[in-house]
Amino acid sequence: MVELRRLLMAPERLAQAGDQPLQLEPQERHYLERVLRLRIGSAFAVADGCGRLYEATLLDQGLVQLKLSSRQSEPASPQLVLLLGLTRKDVDITLRMATELGVDQIVPMQAERSQPSPGGQRRERWSAQLREASEQCERLWIPQLMSLRSSNEALSQPPIKRGSRWIGVTRQHGAPLLQEVLKQTPLDSSRWEIACGPEGGWSPRELEIASLNSWQPVSLGPTVLRASTAAVAALSLLQHYRARRTQKL
Repeated sequence: MVELRRLLMAPERLAQAGDQPLQLEPQERHYLERVLRLRIGSAFAVADGCGRLYEATLLDQGLVQLKLSSRQSEPASPQLVLLLGLTRKDVDITLRMATELGVDQIVPMQAERSQPSPGGQRRERWSAQLREASEQCERLWIPQLMSLRSSNEALSQPPIKRGSRWIGVTRQHGAPLLQEVLKQTPLDSSRWEIACGPEGGWSPRELEIASLNSWQPVSLGPTVLRASTAAVAALSLLQHYRARRTQKL
């Protein structure tokens, strides 16, 4: 069966349509007709970002007819959570690549060495980027973007049962490699959290708070990575081991 190209729409909008044809937004119609070059009667898929996938047919006048597909997915397990210390730049790129790598939840953090807190417009742009990246990589679940927190608040959250949490560090002698730690992580874990700091790394106070709340220091290799590179490298490993875990269960 040929895999259909996908379009992402909000679940509330799909629910309101019911069995009736749905009117496309101008940018959606442009994407289907001009970018994908679909014609009247062409089939494609619509994802709602919450695990549901619909079969759809392009009609005239920018309308589409939806049909609920039998394909519905459960969220991946363990859940991948990225605690991201904000940086001066590259946050947008990091969010896009994190989405492509399967992150389920993103917690932006105002670390002690982060730049000033971003405004509301920046958060709106981040949400839009998560949607666009999810559509591009054909995910059925859009990552959840949490509200901005201070690093002290985020790192102070108590650990959950059957969860594992790590904090990426540099220049810390004896910190094990993340890939080696993952080999020993229980297969029945339900949540994996990775914290990556901003430029300049974590402050001593942040590392102390992390230690008191069961964050295990891990290394990502012998070189000092940019904050954005560290987040992507860590998520690449987590995604790889999650896939291997799924195959073993």
